[in-house]
Amino acid sequence: MITVVIPSFYSSHLVEERIKEIGNNVPVIIVENSRDFNLKKKIEKEFSNVKVLIPEENLGFGGAYNFGMHNSKTEFVFLIQPDILLIDNCINNLLELVKEFKDFSVLTPYDKNDKSWKNYEVYNNSKKEIKKNRYTLKEVDYVDLSWLINKKNFSREDFWDEKIFHYFEAADFAKRLRDKNKKIFVVMEINTYHIGAASHDKKLEFYSKLHRNWHYNWSRFYFNKKHFGYFYAYKKGLALLFKLILKFIISLILFKKEEIKLKFAELHGLLASMVNSRSYYRPYQNINLLD
Repeated sequence: MITVVIPSFYSSHLVEERIKEIGNNVPVIIVENSRDFNLKKKIEKEFSNVKVLIPEENLGFGGAYNFGMHNSKTEFVFLIQPDILLIDNCINNLLELVKEFKDFSVLTPYDKNDKSWKNYEVYNNSKKEIKKNRYTLKEVDYVDLSWLINKKNFSREDFWDEKIFHYFEAADFAKRLRDKNKKIFVVMEINTYHIGAASHDKKLEFYSKLHRNWHYNWSRFYFNKKHFGYFYAYKKGLALLFKLILKFIISLILFKKEEIKLKFAELHGLLASMVNSRSYYRPYQNINLLD
């Protein structure tokens, strides 16, 4: 009834933990963006319910989610990041709930690590609350970290925007669903725990920071332009541009090599989005951790 889809990029240290939490009775699809064929052989040999898909290129989070959903055969697909712990019998509780309740497009477990990152937002206080057996479902406007998708209430236009490689993909996903009045819920009695900043190998830490700085600014401008128009996006973008230029100049004066690269990545990502360039930056491209 449910397939679990997990995008991975050098995340083997977390993927096996998630598979063990899921158990043997639920199909799992790992979308391995690093093209780690050794991981595919190892995982598929050890776990009969798991399929590791290797795309032709790094698809990012949204693209990997789409790829996994397209290859799933069940009515529901549960999308999770690899650093999301499936605690308190999460998968079995979801299976129990969807036997009785299917009137949703997306629902998510409540993430117990809400002090560092709240995984849902309500913008409209008139949203309803539903009781279903022992579960309390709150209708919300935005969810993050994990998404249980009801494929019957989905169309191709509802899938993730693959132009966004990373950051703001969840906000874009939720806004498009909300604009079509599709139902999004958080389930308070079903839980995950986001450990955070743990999805990649620690050897990639600096490259991760470069990736974050570039893509966060690219995606923020793209999101604003897509949903609020050119004028709004450029008004916000130009104000940010001057701040980033100042930060970059200061890093040059202080001559801290890593800081110069990080500030340039911020500036470059914003400029690339402002001139309508695609989200192409891949600081990991020449890194190989598979040897």
